[in-house]
Amino acid sequence: MTPSAAAPSASVAPAPAPAPAPAGDRALAALLRRVRAATGWPSASLELVEHLLPASLGVLALERGGAVHLPDAAALPALAANPWVDGRLARTRAVACAPVTGPGGEVVAVLLARDEAPHPPRAEREEALADLADVAGGVVAAVRHDRALLGLSAAVAAADERLALAEIGLADRHDLLEGVLETVDVGIVALDAGGRVQVLNPRARTWAGLSTALDATGAARAATTALFADAQGTVLSAVRGPLLAALADGATTEQQVSWVSPGGEVVTGVCRARPLLSAGERTGAVASLTDVTAERAARTELERSNAELESFAAVAAHDLRSPLTVVDGYLELLQEQADERGDALASGWSATARRGAGRMASLLEALLAHAAAGSARPPRREPVPAGPLVEAVLADLAVPEGASVEVLAGSGGSLPVLVGDPVHLHQLLTNLVGNALKFTRPGMPAAVEVAVLETPSAWEVRVVDHGPGVPEDQRSAVFRAFDRGAHAARPAGGPAGHGLGLATAQRVAARHGGRVVLEDTPGGGLTARVLLPRA
Repeated sequence: MTPSAAAPSASVAPAPAPAPAPAGDRALAALLRRVRAATGWPSASLELVEHLLPASLGVLALERGGAVHLPDAAALPALAANPWVDGRLARTRAVACAPVTGPGGEVVAVLLARDEAPHPPRAEREEALADLADVAGGVVAAVRHDRALLGLSAAVAAADERLALAEIGLADRHDLLEGVLETVDVGIVALDAGGRVQVLNPRARTWAGLSTALDATGAARAATTALFADAQGTVLSAVRGPLLAALADGATTEQQVSWVSPGGEVVTGVCRARPLLSAGERTGAVASLTDVTAERAARTELERSNAELESFAAVAAHDLRSPLTVVDGYLELLQEQADERGDALASGWSATARRGAGRMASLLEALLAHAAAGSARPPRREPVPAGPLVEAVLADLAVPEGASVEVLAGSGGSLPVLVGDPVHLHQLLTNLVGNALKFTRPGMPAAVEVAVLETPSAWEVRVVDHGPGVPEDQRSAVFRAFDRGAHAARPAGGPAGHGLGLATAQRVAARHGGRVVLEDTPGGGLTARVLLPRA
C-alpha cells in the first residue's frame, strides 16, 4: 500500500508544556544544590529573616552575629531540647549556618546546612559556605521579587474576581430594578443634573401618552421635550414644578396634582418629589405619582353619606325629644294618681315606663352630642379657661355621694387656658369624667383625678380613675359607636351605657387635631389622656 493510499491515522495533540518555574525559585534550587555539594550534607535551606522562628537553628547566626559551625548540636545543653535536635522535627547533629546580607549590609536571610550525623570542623566547608552566603543575597532578592509578583498577581486576580462578582450583582440589581419599574402601579420620573429625563417607567409613559414603539432612550428624549413644553394638563406638566424644585433647591415635597390622561379622564394623584444625592451633591431628582382618583371619590362619597346619616340622626333625635317629653309627663300624672289611690302595682308600672322613657331621652341626648361632634363645620377656636370648664362639668354631673373628684393644678397653681370649641370641649370632659364616676370597683366609691397640663406644642387633659379599667385588647373597640367592648366593666349600681361616650370624646378630640389615648392607672384603673395640639 502506498503512503497516499494509507488510511489516515488519528492525531494526538501534545500535552501543553508545564509553565517554567519563576527565576527566583530556579536560583534558590541551584544555590541549595551547591550548598549540599559543598558540605556533603543532605539538608540545606535558605531562611528569610521575616520567616525565622525562635526555635529555628538559623537564629544562631543572628544571635552570634556571624557564621556558626557546630560539630554536634545535641551536645550543647542550650540546643538539646530544640525540636530540630531532639527528634520532634528532626535529629540534627552537625549544623553550619551563615548570615546573608543585602545591598545595605543588613541581614536578610540565613544559609543553613545540617546533617543527622556529627561532623568535625573543616576549613574548606566553612569557606565554601561563606562564599555561597556572599552570593545568596541576589537569590534572596529574586525570591522576594517573585513572591511580590505572585502576591500582586493574586491580588489582581482577586480584584478581577470581585469586579466580576460586582458586575454580576450590579446586573442582577439592574434587572430587579427594571422589573420593579415595569410592574409597580406608581409612575416614576427621574431627571439628571441637567434636567433631562433619564427614567420614565411604563405607568408614567402611559399617562404621558408616549408611543409604546419608542425604546427607553427615545421615550426619555420625548419626555424631556414634553417636560419643558408649555402644554398644561399633562402628567409631565404636573410633575414639572416639584421635580425642578427638588433639582434646584433640594426640596422634598408631597402634594396633590391632577392631569388629563390620553383617554380624556381627569386623574387625581399624589406627587412625591425629592433630590437624588451622591457624596452630598445633587445629581438629579425623582418624582413618584400615585393615582388616588378612585380613593378620593370613595372618600368624598363616604363623607357625604356620613354627613347625611349624622344629619338624619340629629333631626330624628331632636324630633323624638318632644313627644318623649309628653309621654313622660303623662306617665308622671298616672304615677301620681296611682299613688293617691294606693295602687302600688299601677305606680310601679308607671315608674318602670318612666325609667324606660328616661333612658330613651338619655340615648337621644347622646345621639345629638355624637352627631354634633362629627359636624363637617370646623370647630370654633376661642380661649377656654380650663378651671371654669372643669367646674361646670362637675356641676352638671352632680358627683355622687361618697365619690371624690380631685382637680390637680399645674406647676403655677392654676389650670391653663385651652383654645377650642367650648361646647365640644365641655362635652368631651363630661363624657370622660362621667365614665370615670360610673365605672367603679364593687363596694368602692369612685375616686377620680382631673389634670390639665400644658407643653410648648400641646395641651393634655388627663382623667384618672381607679375602677376596673379596660383590657388592652378592648381599647380600640370602646371608641366605636355603640360598642362597649367585651370586657366585664359595667357602671356600679346602674344600667350599662349607650356606648357613645368615648366615641364622642374621640370625635371631639379629632376635630381639634388631637386624640384620646387609654392607659392603665398604676395600681389599677384607667387613665384617659386627651392630647390637643396648640396649633
